[in-house]
Amino acid sequence: MTTLWAHRHVFEHVFAEAHALAAKANEGKTIVYAARGMEWAPLGDPRKKRPLGSVILDEGVKEGIVDDVRDFLGRQQCGKSSFIQSLAGELDFSVAMINLSEMGMTDDKLAYLLTKLPRRSILLLEDADSAFVNRRQRDADGYSGASVTFSGLLNALDGLAAGEERIAFLTTNHIERLDPALIRPGRVDMMTRIGEATRYQAGQMWDRFYGDVDADGAGRERFLQRLEDLGLFGNGTGETAGRFTSTAAIQGLFLFNKNDMQGAIDMAEGLIPRQFEAADAVPEGAIKTRA
Repeated sequence: MTTLWAHRHVFEHVFAEAHALAAKANEGKTIVYAARGMEWAPLGDPRKKRPLGSVILDEGVKEGIVDDVRDFLGRQQCGKSSFIQSLAGELDFSVAMINLSEMGMTDDKLAYLLTKLPRRSILLLEDADSAFVNRRQRDADGYSGASVTFSGLLNALDGLAAGEERIAFLTTNHIERLDPALIRPGRVDMMTRIGEATRYQAGQMWDRFYGDVDADGAGRERFLQRLEDLGLFGNGTGETAGRFTSTAAIQGLFLFNKNDMQGAIDMAEGLIPRQFEAADAVPEGAIKTRA
C-alpha cells in the first residue's frame, strides 16, 4: 500500500482498527497454541472461556491452585487440561501445549519453542515422565531415539530458555518416574494429585446436573449413599476394597440420564470399574464380545 506523505496517518488508523477488531473477535475466548514444526500455531479456533465452576476437583484443590497462580502473578507484577483451560480463561491467558512424548520433539526444538512462547500464555508440558523414560531406557548402543532428555527438560524449566514471568504446568500419569531433581522447590513450586472421584466431587457434579430438579438435595444424598454402598469412594472392604470411579464416568452417567435423575441413581452400579481378562481359549479369528 502507498499513500502521499501528508496522509501517512491513514495506515496508522487502518492498522489500529484491524488490531481492535481482532482483539474483539477473541474477546471472551481462550486461544490454545500447539507446536507445529518449529513454530507456535493456534490449535483450531479460539475457544469460549470455560468457567472455573464447570471443573469439579476435590474440595480446596481448585482454590489452592488458583490462589497460588494469582499470588505468582502478583509477585511478578504482570497482568490433566480442562482445569488449565479454565484457569487460563479466568486469568485471560492463552494456553501453549507441548507433548514431550511427541515424535520428533528434541531438546533443541523444545528450547527454541520456549523462546518463541506466545505472550500471556500458560505453558502446558504434557507427559513429563517421558523425558525420564528416555533417560533410563536406552538401546544397547546407548541411543533411545530423537526425544526430549532429562537434562533438556530441566534446562527448559530454569535454563537460558526458561524466560521470566512464566507459568508452567507439567502433567504425568506416572509420578513415580519423576526424578527428585525435577520436583524440587524452585522448579516445581506446587504438586497436586487429580485422581479418582471423591464424594465432594460427585456431590458437586450432581448439583450441576440436577440441582434445579433436586431442590431439597434428597436425590443427591441417595446417589452419594449408593456410591458409598458400592465402595466407589475407596471406602469398601473385602471384594470392594480399593474400588474407585472417575469423574469422567460419573459425567457419562449423568449425560446418559440427563432428564432422569432416578435413572442415574438406579444405574450407579455401572460406575464400578470393569475387569477385562484375556480369553486364551478363544479360537484364532473368532470375534470376541465385550465382557
